[in-house]
This record gives sequence, C-alpha cells and structure tokens, in this order.
Amino acid sequence: MQTEKLVDEEDIEIYQFGIECMLLKVVHIVSYLLIGICMGEALSLLVSGSILIPLRRKAGGYHAKTRMGCYIFSCGVVFVLCLTNKIVMAPIVGMIGMVAADILIVLFAPVENENRVLEPDERILFRKQALGLLALVNMVILAILLIHKYLFVAYWLEKGVMFTGLLLGLGIKRQRVRCNLMQTLIIFNSKIK
Repeated sequence: MQTEKLVDEEDIEIYQFGIECMLLKVVHIVSYLLIGICMGEALSLLVSGSILIPLRRKAGGYHAKTRMGCYIFSCGVVFVLCLTNKIVMAPIVGMIGMVAADILIVLFAPVENENRVLEPDERILFRKQALGLLALVNMVILAILLIHKYLFVAYWLEKGVMFTGLLLGLGIKRQRVRCNLMQTLIIFNSKIK
C-alpha cells in the first residue's frame, strides 16, 4: 500500500496493527468453528456464541495477558462450552446457573482489565448495552420455555449467558487478587522506608 502511495508513511503502523488484529480474529473464528465441527457441536456453538460474544464484549471479565494466552484460553473456553452443550442438565440446574450469571452481570458489568480500561462514559454505555442484551436473551429464553418448542435453543442460550457470568466472575477475582497484591506491596514498601 505504501509503494502505491495509498497510505501515508506515518499511518503505516496503524494499518499494520489493524491488519494484524483482523488476521488474529480470523484465526480465532476459524479455530472455534473447527472445534465445534470436530465435536459435532457447530450449531450449538453458534447459538451459544450468538449471546456469549456480544454480551461478553460489553460485560467484560477475564482476559489473558498475551495474544497466545488469549488464543489458548479462548479455544479452551469454546471446547468446554461445546462439551457442556452436549450435556442435558436438569432444568433447575440451568435455572440456577442463569440466575447466578444474571446476578453477576447485573451487579458487576462491565469488568475492566489491564488491556481494556474504560472511561466513565464508556462504563455507562457498556453497562446499559450489557443489561439490554441480558434482558433480551432472558426474554427470548423465557418465550422459548413458554411455547415449549425448540427447548435446545433455550438451553444453548442459557449456556452462553452462564459462560459470560463465569468469565465475568474470573475477571472480578483477578482484579481483587491484583488489588490485594498492590496493597501488600505498598504496605511492604512503606515498612522498608
């Protein structure tokens, strides 16, 4: 692009970063689909992912520190999600999992991490969007349960919400551990002086 003078020289790094991010997203998506296909759970993965991905994007939670760590962790989450989608849970277990995830998301979303620090206006916007998505998916699940058709879709959506709640909880735990470590270091440092 530079040899054709389509991009200014000072913008090259920005374009390289954008292209690199896009390629990483493609690798992630292809890997997730391959995991779903190999496990015979491509459809369930697509349904669970249809709420997990946008809700997690707005609610936040655990994120790995490195790109490779992110890739491995994300593939592991997809693998476990596909495994749990194979399991038929008692309705009460799904209900308890949904309520627990809903409570975590309502109380704590959005959860930041070192790679994604939010401005106050972004926190407000992401919270509204997360709660809106959560309300929508809860209504869809309730409607499916009431009409008593396509119950498997409701179960797969439930699992997407439950995994969002789980990842949000892991993010909260990591934040608290980091805060406790920082407090300990500050106390230790003040005692040395």
